[in-house]
Amino acid sequence: MTTLATVPLERVLQRVAAIWGPDAAPHHLVYGQTGSGKTTLIKALLALCPYERALILDPKPHPDPVWDGPDGDPHQWGRPITRLDPMFTYPDRDGGGPYRRWYRLTGSPDRDDTERRFGQALDTVAAEGHCVLVLDDVREMCRQLHLAERIDSVMNLGRSASVLVVLAATETSYVSGRAQAGMTWVGSTTGLDAAKAGAALLGHSGKEWTQLAGSVEPRQWIYADSQPDNPAPVLAA
Repeated sequence: MTTLATVPLERVLQRVAAIWGPDAAPHHLVYGQTGSGKTTLIKALLALCPYERALILDPKPHPDPVWDGPDGDPHQWGRPITRLDPMFTYPDRDGGGPYRRWYRLTGSPDRDDTERRFGQALDTVAAEGHCVLVLDDVREMCRQLHLAERIDSVMNLGRSASVLVVLAATETSYVSGRAQAGMTWVGSTTGLDAAKAGAALLGHSGKEWTQLAGSVEPRQWIYADSQPDNPAPVLAA
């Protein structure tokens, strides 16, 4: 019977901090259903790179209280913006985050407008590099906003342009770039197909791995990476 070692999330994040950064560029894939804790995990990842320039693309058409923060400070996890200007961290452009270098580009009910603005933002990141790019709901961006090719292009830059991408996905069939992730987090899912998809992201198949992937509780994660001296997948809880 396959079992996973249970490791405190803080210890797993210590490993991530030791091997992760825009100059190393292993991308992250965070997979789980709504309510699994993806945004909370992404916040923990962002906390590992407080000095880096970061851009969060949040395509949801309405404000997200999880990003806005419990204390009501909408700049804590990136300054909300509706348009991304080139050179978006120059001193006269005050961002959010601990060192005013984080921005959060928000969606709108006008999906054509959202597609245009997000496409321009991806082009800016591709041209300038040096950015931690968070795609919150990459499935929406690939399937509804038709941005899969641009996402692939940005991810292909990786180490050469110091671009690190964090993909957050509720399902994988439309997720561009999922095969490029060097660090994989599989969270809580519902249903056999979702559990099989989670096991596949970890590089495994079969009944035992499907059961393991399907047994993850909200705010728990099966973590695996492809970096040197990588451990076996562990349950981060």
